Amino acid sequence: MAKAAIELRCQHTLTGHSKAVSSVKFSPSGSLLASASADKSLCLWDATTGACVRTLTGHTAGISDVAWNPNERYLATASDDNTLKLWDVATGACLRTLAGHTSYVFCCNFDSPGHLLASGSFDETLRLWDVRSGKCLREVPAHSDPLTAVHFSYDGTMVVSSSLDGLIRLWDTQTGHCLRTLFDRDSPPVSYAMFSPNAQHVLCNTLDSRARLWDYTAGRTVRTYEGGHVNTQFCLASGFCNTPLGQWVVTGSEDGSVCVYDLQTQAVLATAPGAPAAAVKPLAVRQPAAAEQGAAAAAAPSAAADAGGGGAASAAAAGGGHGAPVLALNVHPSEPLIATGGHTPDNAVRVWRASAAGA
Repeated sequence: MAKAAIELRCQHTLTGHSKAVSSVKFSPSGSLLASASADKSLCLWDATTGACVRTLTGHTAGISDVAWNPNERYLATASDDNTLKLWDVATGACLRTLAGHTSYVFCCNFDSPGHLLASGSFDETLRLWDVRSGKCLREVPAHSDPLTAVHFSYDGTMVVSSSLDGLIRLWDTQTGHCLRTLFDRDSPPVSYAMFSPNAQHVLCNTLDSRARLWDYTAGRTVRTYEGGHVNTQFCLASGFCNTPLGQWVVTGSEDGSVCVYDLQTQAVLATAPGAPAAAVKPLAVRQPAAAEQGAAAAAAPSAAADAGGGGAASAAAAGGGHGAPVLALNVHPSEPLIATGGHTPDNAVRVWRASAAGA
């Protein structure tokens, strides 16, 4: 049976950040949405109504990533101030600051029990933290260039890391030993990586405008998703979406659009077009590379985004699409909802609902 044509409709446009939105994450229940920004703030939104519930501040530099503890009581943020912070969701209080990285902390994620926090940094290390004590349990010299993503398998036994060095590595959580290294022949810089829900595969984005699905046991790419999105400069997130309409891979794009691929056939099922894009400075939040040093060189992920400002008026006026690269993306845990975040000057969070075309 042929797959249904998919349509993405913008349900909410959430404005409040004054600079680029670097990360968006639905809470485990799907009731809340967290957004992190180069403006140093973290916003919590009601995922149903789009109302802003709370704004959390405390970092002294831009925030590049946010992660939910599985119990939904805590959040972690990774910042250009070289630290991570743990936050109480109910009160907005900062519970703990995790210091130890020697450069920008670019990514973070909790394990499924919520006792461990993994972080990746421009200092090229992966760190594992004890959430309850705030102590660093392990520091791993993981890559030869900045890390762009860290993600636990569903059972917490493995961590996957990606880097601008073109490598994806799987680590044993208990020992810190590298279990496997994945790379393509040309090894383009890897801008994002995550386990599939069953942890049998790894999904990654690379700076050649492709997303790849790896069978890490076999050490090879089994699916390649291309033709619907652009990714040559920034670290763009992607995700899996499992709905009655099919199984999809969803990714943001530097042209301001959001692209839905069929997981199995790799066909482009839908794109949510962006608004006419304004010029974007070459260095900005979730951009991993300094132009003068090449694609695998380190640069502050949020520094140039600090020059941004304003809201999402231009994109909103153009019909609901982002008016700048879609840096952040996350899929709702149980509904066909996709949250996205835009680079400056868009600076907006958008929530999209996927449905059969014409429904």
